[in-house]
Amino acid sequence: MDEASLAQDAAVNPVYQYLLQFGGGGIAGIAVGYALKVAFKAAMFVLGAILIVLYVLNDAGFITVNWGAVSNGLENGAMAAGSWCWRLVTDLSLPFVGFGAGAWFGWKKLGR
Repeated sequence: MDEASLAQDAAVNPVYQYLLQFGGGGIAGIAVGYALKVAFKAAMFVLGAILIVLYVLNDAGFITVNWGAVSNGLENGAMAAGSWCWRLVTDLSLPFVGFGAGAWFGWKKLGR
């Protein structure tokens, strides 16, 4: 099928347009889901390493860490991420549903 016949089919049958939007969002979602998984693992490794270094330096007496402030910063970051996710859910559209399904697939099924 060439592009002209796809465009004509989309004009005649609106279901084709929805399928094209859902499919494009899904493909983009797979790529983003996989990239987020890799970035999340790297960020968690770096954050864990920083916390271990801070703990060791604090235990050795080289520095003093305000663990309450560290805890508040992590909680505030989690709250900001949660509100961002909630805004995404409340703005659902067909391409975003396909994107979300693709992102889930890229996160869960691709890579290790």
